[in-house]
Amino acid sequence: MSLSQPGDFTVSRRSLIARLLGFGAAAAMGKPGLATIAPHLVGQWNFGRLPLDWQPLEVATGDTLLVKARVAGSPVEAVLDSGSGASIIDLSLAQTLGLANVERRTISGLGGKAPVRLIRDVDVLFGNRTRRLPFAVVADLSALSAAFGRRINMLLGADMFVENCIALDFGQRQFALMPTGSFPGGADWTPVALGHGAKQELYVSASIGGSSPVPLMIDLGSSAALMLSSTYVDAHGLTRGRATSTAALGGVEGVATVDVFTTPKLSIGGLSAENIPTLGNRNWLPTSTVGNIGLPLIGQFDAIFDVTAGFVWLRPPASGHRLPMLKDRSGLGLTASPMGLDVVHVAANSPAAKDGWTAGNRIVAVNGFPIDADYTHGARWRWRFMPPGTVIKIKDQAGRDRQLKLADYY
Repeated sequence: MSLSQPGDFTVSRRSLIARLLGFGAAAAMGKPGLATIAPHLVGQWNFGRLPLDWQPLEVATGDTLLVKARVAGSPVEAVLDSGSGASIIDLSLAQTLGLANVERRTISGLGGKAPVRLIRDVDVLFGNRTRRLPFAVVADLSALSAAFGRRINMLLGADMFVENCIALDFGQRQFALMPTGSFPGGADWTPVALGHGAKQELYVSASIGGSSPVPLMIDLGSSAALMLSSTYVDAHGLTRGRATSTAALGGVEGVATVDVFTTPKLSIGGLSAENIPTLGNRNWLPTSTVGNIGLPLIGQFDAIFDVTAGFVWLRPPASGHRLPMLKDRSGLGLTASPMGLDVVHVAANSPAAKDGWTAGNRIVAVNGFPIDADYTHGARWRWRFMPPGTVIKIKDQAGRDRQLKLADYY
């Protein structure tokens, strides 16, 4: 089904809730990293004589790509999300802009379905190019904004990748938008073919733990480095003999509890990554793929997406230019607000579980700093990802001072 003929297609928003609900962009136990590293000259992006108009790319809380855009002429802060089959506009923004032609539809997330609305013929300025989308999804993103602690007006989905070649320089926190077909590749770049699933999802083939290659969504909008169908996990014994825990995963279809464990190795296009934090999703719906690769893993490379040409190009960046691979060591699944951090999930066998934290508790201060509107703008959110053994001082809603000793629990 083409994007110009909307129906029951895949649109999901995972990272905003998944990160705060207890998983986040994570590094697994052991030393995460690339098993295959090739040196290259930093800064050369091989577009020949075509000038690159680099624009700022914010990597918010270490795992969410935020860009400036305009929808119907109005400036917005948008999440770049190749895992959504279509772009999503927040309901309140659509109402403010007076966008009409509303149609009701059902969309599929990774673990369920949800009713939404559609609007037709929407102009979106992204980078230096304006695209008229045949349609966009209208959905209430307030819960996702609350989980993130910042207002999110729009998700730029896979439809914004069509006819565009998008260069992502994570190390320099910048992106460039070029015409499709303008990137010729090069000796330092590894081309990886992009497939299209039955419901618009983009996927690549990758080998997990040395097994035969399988199709995995390539999903800039996911804060999980790797997510796999529990059916695939069970069939291949990926959790056998490994420590596991739980996390909460959210999207337009709601919130579900999933498994968390470590995958020892994944190979894609001859490039490999080791000790990969993984979610096991027991409600995986897509039929064309068995899982997805998220931003923490993609961010270990320089990347160029040309969906229309059918390729994503990857290369290992210079040392220190990768996105940080963070691991939650608290076990607290949280949503943020200016008044505190609400505990909505406590991971099994985690420090938080052993210390008696329960869903419904609220954190009002961490290490002496009150939770306020700036919590996700600076570096305060990093406390959950500090090294094991770090003692965090937490004040709860009852005014009690509690201490939480961080540890690796999966």
